[in-house]
Amino acid sequence: MKKIIAFSLVAASLVATSSFGQGYFQLTSGKSQAYDGFTTPGVAALGATVDVSFMWAAAATTPTIDTLISAQSIKLGTNGQTGLNYTAATAWGAILNNQFTLATNSGTGNMVAALTSATGVINYNGGSGFGVTGTTAGTTYTIYEIAWSSAYADPFAAAAANAAVGWSAPIQYTAVSSIGTPQTTLGAFPSFGTFAPAAAPEPSTMALAALGGASLLLFRRRK
Repeated sequence: MKKIIAFSLVAASLVATSSFGQGYFQLTSGKSQAYDGFTTPGVAALGATVDVSFMWAAAATTPTIDTLISAQSIKLGTNGQTGLNYTAATAWGAILNNQFTLATNSGTGNMVAALTSATGVINYNGGSGFGVTGTTAGTTYTIYEIAWSSAYADPFAAAAANAAVGWSAPIQYTAVSSIGTPQTTLGAFPSFGTFAPAAAPEPSTMALAALGGASLLLFRRRK
């Protein structure tokens, strides 16, 4: 069960001020950031069908998930990568392995999440700053986004179903103070990339593929 994941370098709008106390974030993006790569297998399309959130950890932490892709993979566009040697289960395991923390809004206690717009725009908390539980203003963190089908309530449900998952390149981000509205700096973190979760083959498809492969090996042995 192979997955397709792709990235392109784009500018994101992120906070660039710092202070003390509870860490606040502000994160939005322009259009064509996250693609629906699971409704039609192998086809990346824009649409309000993708949920996104982000993971955070200490500065300069390399996400385990990054070991599943090569440096060449992230240079391709949203439709150009095939044949990657990992499964949805492997990818989810590398994401939800407690190395990084899934962002929680300190004001609501809920997971930080956003549904993409019809044009692939990602807009957390209406574009306003929000506190993230466990973070501190003035502290730099490694963060990266994850994406899954909005048919699932959260990434844990998607992971339990071995559903498609996408993720962005990691960036270094400094949390800010809750005082006032944080200043937004355009283009400060260009490595926040476009990504497209891909459809996983149905179990029946996997079984047929395995049976076909076994039959082919048996045929070769008889010859």
